[in-house]
Amino acid sequence: MALASELARTQIYLTAQQQQQLSLLARQQGSSSSALIRTAIDDFLRIHHPQERLAKRLRSAGTWDAKAARPSLDELRSEGRSF
Repeated sequence: MALASELARTQIYLTAQQQQQLSLLARQQGSSSSALIRTAIDDFLRIHHPQERLAKRLRSAGTWDAKAARPSLDELRSEGRSF
């Protein structure tokens, strides 16, 4: 959880339905609407941050070897599969 000194006040507009659903979820989770909004923003930024997406792709590079992962036709036939 962020310290109060690290937080900046901001104002957003929600529809009545968004407000109701957010309040209900906050009560169910024993949290505040503000905390849920901060978590949602963190998740959104993590998904949409270009550097993070690039870093994720670079971390996964080379983890799949197309030639090694593909069974030969003979291996497929010997497994008795029916397609």
